[in-house]
Amino acid sequence: MRVTNEQMRNFFVGYHGYYEFFERDAQSAVGDIFSRIRSVQYDPLNPVGCRNAELVLFSRNNNMTRAHICDALYGDKRLLDGWDKMMCIYPVNEFNKFACVRKYMASDYNNVLLWRRQTECMRSLDDVYAYINEHGPVSASDIPSANTNDGRWGPTKVAGVCCEYLWHCGRIVTAAKKGVVKIYDTTEKALGVCADVNAFDNEHDFLLWYVKRRIAAVGAVRNKNGGAWLGAYLEKPEIRTSIINELAERGEIVAVEAEGEKQPFYVCAGEEQRFDACAGERAVFIAPLDNMMWDRKTIKDVFGFDYSWEVYVPAVKRKYGYYVLPVLIGNRFVGRIEPCRTSDGTLVVKNFWRENDCVLRDGDIELIAREFLRLAAFIDSRAETDMIDKLHKYSRK
Repeated sequence: MRVTNEQMRNFFVGYHGYYEFFERDAQSAVGDIFSRIRSVQYDPLNPVGCRNAELVLFSRNNNMTRAHICDALYGDKRLLDGWDKMMCIYPVNEFNKFACVRKYMASDYNNVLLWRRQTECMRSLDDVYAYINEHGPVSASDIPSANTNDGRWGPTKVAGVCCEYLWHCGRIVTAAKKGVVKIYDTTEKALGVCADVNAFDNEHDFLLWYVKRRIAAVGAVRNKNGGAWLGAYLEKPEIRTSIINELAERGEIVAVEAEGEKQPFYVCAGEEQRFDACAGERAVFIAPLDNMMWDRKTIKDVFGFDYSWEVYVPAVKRKYGYYVLPVLIGNRFVGRIEPCRTSDGTLVVKNFWRENDCVLRDGDIELIAREFLRLAAFIDSRAETDMIDKLHKYSRK
């Protein structure tokens, strides 16, 4: 299958549902979004008034509140925290399908404990699990515990180390959160599922599911190292290539030759019609770790948009800002915005950078302002009164 660059842009925008899911009711939207992109990456940073996972859902739906997201995680438990690409949120009904990932991450955590000189903490695993089983939901700090010998940037209490390990294994889950502090309970009590059950009989069947799932999470992926393939198993090209070839032979994924690209993209079979879809015309603030941004090299090649997340870059070396959100209108990135919530609760435009090769059309600033007001409402804040004037001012630079 061959497509133009314009079709490739339309595919990504249409696939990620920024327009398709926008007016759906919140409950339906949660299910629709996760059915499409599978996982949403979690990050604890919160300079805007909400975190990455909340921004991912906000960008796709007009009716969802942070309360809806919290309830899906810790109320009706449709979603849960767990490892996928990185720390992610994914549907509870996939818990047993992630057994291989948890085994992989638990093994990796053992290496971390060796580095931290905390392996002696493992002697207390059964005691900590028993305490959670009897007293949960609890935080690690609620559990009576001695100090560890070292720590090295990790928990300083034995119970904290054990909780992290048990969570990696899947024997306990996050039942609630107070800010970024996890409140734990046993998997059986919280989710009603057994942590020891693996939905797959063998690792090969798991990998067929997992590679296809990752392609679905991004929409279209090339078989080359990059952000789309981070995490357990998938960073290894030899594993990935073998499984991709098998999925293609089975007709479960389709190779797509895009204009100007040397390597094909792979999309899940049945999604080909999205190449001819037309994007809508509202402004969308894209979360820094949005699924569409997982492979930033792809975004640069397809959209001509060179994005890097500069939160870990020293301030003097940043090209843009600390927590900057790409701004999409239709199928083009028109710029990037840095919203910031002040100490009095006002959401302000710290800066806006128009893309150098982008000519803003009549009404684009108003569309961006409308999305800014929507973000302010989402975080229960108020927008600064001169927001539109600032957007006009910054866009002329």
